[in-house]
Amino acid sequence: MDFYSFFGTTLRAIIELVLLGGVGFFLLRRRIISEEGLFTLSHLVVNLFLPLFMFTQIVTRFSFSAYPQWWIFPLLSVAISGVGYVFGLMAIKFDKIQVKYPQEFLGITSFQNSGYLPLPLVAALLGPQEAATMFIYIFLFLLGFNMTIFSFGMYLLAPTSTRRFDIKGVINPPVVATLTALVLVLVGVNRFVPPAILRPAEMLGHCTIPLSMLVVGGNLGMMKITGMDKKPMIHALLIKLLILPLFFLGVLIVWRPPTLVGLLVMLQAAMPPAALLSVVCRAQDCEDKLITPSIVWGHLAAIVTVPLCLGLYEYFAFMLF
Repeated sequence: MDFYSFFGTTLRAIIELVLLGGVGFFLLRRRIISEEGLFTLSHLVVNLFLPLFMFTQIVTRFSFSAYPQWWIFPLLSVAISGVGYVFGLMAIKFDKIQVKYPQEFLGITSFQNSGYLPLPLVAALLGPQEAATMFIYIFLFLLGFNMTIFSFGMYLLAPTSTRRFDIKGVINPPVVATLTALVLVLVGVNRFVPPAILRPAEMLGHCTIPLSMLVVGGNLGMMKITGMDKKPMIHALLIKLLILPLFFLGVLIVWRPPTLVGLLVMLQAAMPPAALLSVVCRAQDCEDKLITPSIVWGHLAAIVTVPLCLGLYEYFAFMLF
């Protein structure tokens, strides 16, 4: 598949997801679902559907022999967030305007939408067998991401006067589900999980992808974007949506990993700011001068930037790998 074909395929997949997210946006704006209902649905996705999806996929499809380098995926997550953080620090150093909201600026450049968008995008782009492999990669990637955003991310967005590192943040349902599934596979008892438990869990887990897009669309409909400070937001999104993926494209050209591993890295590096940032910001009582508008405009800009970045990766993967 050439650059233009892959770009067109990715763009169509993104538009499909935007339409699905638009349903959530419409339901929220028309008051068919309330903000409280959306909050409940979001918690169900994060604390029930996604953990069950992760657990059942790993228990039924993962083995340490088939994925001997499984540990690299949580490290890749930390690496992408770390590089985004460093680029954010560099931008703050060279443009003093961001100093007014440095924590929010760094949160935007550090944390991407690692699950809500990559999962349905992979399902739309790849065939069933490749998609199943990529799901495992994403779940292992999320192990590192969730540990990082709920520990360092919460520390980063907390007011300076109350800032402290809380290790409890790394223990959350997606992390627990992943670690539990890995332990079951390690000791070889995953084959003995009763079908009466596994099948209902799989049915609930398969709700993750469509419901996650409804949540993203609803969250965007709930956010207020008036009174935003445009210049630092634009700078943060330039780092997140263009500079970071182009940097990792260069890394991939030198590294030349397996195609699906490279696709995972490029996909994650190209994602817009994490919707979870608004949740963390709310929990930490930060001012939210940049995060909410950056999430909204970042997801809109991603309609173009994500197909562009993935198209470039496909071009170089075909030419060099």
